[in-house]
Amino acid sequence: MILKILILSNQPTAPLWRFRLGYSSFLKLWLASLFCGLFGLVQAEVLVGQVVGVSDGDTLTLLDANRTQHKIRLAGIDAPEKAQAFGQASKKSLSDLVYRKQVTVYWDKTDRYQRTLGT
Repeated sequence: MILKILILSNQPTAPLWRFRLGYSSFLKLWLASLFCGLFGLVQAEVLVGQVVGVSDGDTLTLLDANRTQHKIRLAGIDAPEKAQAFGQASKKSLSDLVYRKQVTVYWDKTDRYQRTLGT
């Protein structure tokens, strides 16, 4: 496959630049663009509200504008439970960061305990 790109210039005749793209390179480029396009179709849901509770170092309760409470589990965080070593310190750290603050949570699924998994 040959791609031709016209280089614009002030000269009366602009030269053409030729770039040869092999079949395997073209296929890889096409698959990569398809792969990126598919991930662009995945949309995350958005929750906006105030944090009204912190259960432990990775779980909080969000109150949205409709006054509905949502239990949010922070995705990618593995904090100790309250009864484990440093559990209370972990809960206090998360509480200091988010309690009574307006937050935006992006999520796309729930866990087995029906908590919203979000970031």
